[in-house]
Amino acid sequence: GVGDFHTTFSAMGFGSCWGPKPSLKTWTTRNARTYLQPQLQKAVGMSDAARKGDVNLKDWIIFYSSQVSSCESARDNTGERRFCEEMVFPTLKFPSDHAIVSTLLVRTDQPLDKTDSAEKKA
Repeated sequence: GVGDFHTTFSAMGFGSCWGPKPSLKTWTTRNARTYLQPQLQKAVGMSDAARKGDVNLKDWIIFYSSQVSSCESARDNTGERRFCEEMVFPTLKFPSDHAIVSTLLVRTDQPLDKTDSAEKKA
């Protein structure tokens, strides 16, 4: 599961966008098989999709911890840079069954100082 995956890549010197202790509540899939798809025995009604469907953390951005670190991560299941917790997807507007995952990576030899960045732009 998630814990085994995290332990394995951490031991190899990698970090992830979800930090040192990924929460199982940070899911990136929330879908359920419909009655229109094969394998009817796995079909779930819309009212049960959130409870009985596939709700898991399956999408990761991993990187060498010695080179970069993640300072901001986000999920998007709308295509509008938002994450709607109660939404089952795919939908007609968001056709993927996985959320979009993004992260801001910072080189470890140059830590991000948001004050300096704002002053440089001014």
